[in-house]
Amino acid sequence: MSAPTVTIAIPTYNRALHLARTLEGMISQDTSGLFDYEILIINDGSTDETDLVIKKFQQRATVPVRCIRDEGSGYTHALNVAVQEFRGEWIAFFDDDQLAGPDWLTSLLKAAHGQAALMVGGPVVLEIPDHILATLGPVCRDIFGESPDVREPGKYAQNPPLPSGGNRLVHRSVFRKIGIFDEDMLTGGCDRDFLLRAVMAEIPMAWAPEAIARHVISTGRITYHHIKWYSLQWGCSFAYTDRKHRGMPFVVAACVGRVGQAILINLPCLALSIVRGDRVGKLDRQALLWRAVGYTRKTLQMLAPSVLSQEAFFSQVEFRRVRKSAGG
Repeated sequence: MSAPTVTIAIPTYNRALHLARTLEGMISQDTSGLFDYEILIINDGSTDETDLVIKKFQQRATVPVRCIRDEGSGYTHALNVAVQEFRGEWIAFFDDDQLAGPDWLTSLLKAAHGQAALMVGGPVVLEIPDHILATLGPVCRDIFGESPDVREPGKYAQNPPLPSGGNRLVHRSVFRKIGIFDEDMLTGGCDRDFLLRAVMAEIPMAWAPEAIARHVISTGRITYHHIKWYSLQWGCSFAYTDRKHRGMPFVVAACVGRVGQAILINLPCLALSIVRGDRVGKLDRQALLWRAVGYTRKTLQMLAPSVLSQEAFFSQVEFRRVRKSAGG
């Protein structure tokens, strides 16, 4: 069997119902006969009906649907399994709670060829009821994966965003040049780290505005608890990435700056939001404050790991643990 042009890689964990909707779109991509593709699912130790869902799609799909059963080693490891196992010239990463139209893959590949790019991204829009979406400010929308150009299309018309993790096409040669995903990033952020390495390596990138991924988020996940822990997680991962790419002196300086910003800007703005009854602004400011806490705690851990290990805290903000506690 000849290798396909593109492998669509979908890591999944205990999202059988979401995955079924995702795969429905993936097996229905319109290639107009110009290229072929396969679907590669990395089942990271699911305990729900994920195996059954995959088996049903394998039986009815007209494109190859492969599945690799991993042992629950986490999202980043699942991504690296996909990198090791994909057979195409390109790999398209897609999340198991996203939906795509029939032209999604063609749009990514067309942008890659048209702009001579080795990495291409597309917008992520939030599939949330409008009345709930209206309660989320830009900071919280970032947490749920919304692309910035969705909120501010005019701002990014001439300078599109960089490719995001859940909607990204990558050429095989990129991995040979910059390596795989960093599995030491237990609090998430491996997609951002991979992107930063690609930027530093001057990998040519493109944006495909028509390649839209719709991120389906249940209302049960849009909670104070969810936003708090993901904000803490983001802060931790930012500190780790900063140390990796800029060094510990930069992290310390950035930590001082974040603490100062929290005290001088975000705390007063939070108080003002509370006084005004601005629930949207309040939650955004809280998220920024939690992010500063995460950055600070990770900085302290990296400065003195034996004294300030904070094992209980960091076990709580591991990517898989946060996802479980947030309900998927």
